[in-house]
Amino acid sequence: MIEMTTAVYEETKKDINEAYRQKRKSKIQKETSFILSQIITLMMSQFKDRLYGISADSFDLNETYIFSDENQRMLLKWLDRFILLNSPISDLEFGKLKIDLESWYLQIGGKNLRFFYREDYLLTPTEAAKALGVSRVTLNKYVKSGLEVADTNSHSKIPRHAIELWKDPIYGIKMQMLYQKKKLATQTPKERLREVQEKILDFQLKYKKPTSSEAFAGMDVDSLDDPYDYWEWRDLEKEREKLMKKLMGEADVQ
Repeated sequence: MIEMTTAVYEETKKDINEAYRQKRKSKIQKETSFILSQIITLMMSQFKDRLYGISADSFDLNETYIFSDENQRMLLKWLDRFILLNSPISDLEFGKLKIDLESWYLQIGGKNLRFFYREDYLLTPTEAAKALGVSRVTLNKYVKSGLEVADTNSHSKIPRHAIELWKDPIYGIKMQMLYQKKKLATQTPKERLREVQEKILDFQLKYKKPTSSEAFAGMDVDSLDDPYDYWEWRDLEKEREKLMKKLMGEADVQ
């Protein structure tokens, strides 16, 4: 475990606040990189029973975010976690730490932070479905929605913390949002269009109508007990239109 004395904690906290007070960009970048490296080192050293590696892609710093008050608060928050984090911690708390780190990593300009798990920390799909009390079919739906999957040499498996996060009302949603952000950051417009088309097809088959407006014609959507399908379907149709225009524009250029 990383040891951070009270003196080092106070000095680092002072350096962060001073860098933002003076608006010293080079110092802010340095403190951001320092905190990031310390978190990764902390996780590598403290969670050897779960992880055997973490790799971070090179990235361009998001200066707009890094120089913001929000990043200052995040740096101080991470600093506090160094002090408060004690070993051992539960799979749920480990998962929360990982989700928060990945979310922040994307905000500061990172693209992909990869975690390599030990084999005995992973569950087979059958074991994961049993732990969640669902069928394999439902588990596959969860995976498509954002339930974390670790790709191994043999087949995909589920990290133990992902099961606990999925049950958590807040972090279950955070995991799904993170999944979407990561996918959007790496997907090509053509790949995204295929995914959008597939989701729209699911709605078309469910409601036996070609469009959301036809499926919900004459209904007061706001009065429905669960208008989620309408709003998602409508947004997907709008996204499909934008993607088609983008792709057709690229085709015209070529």
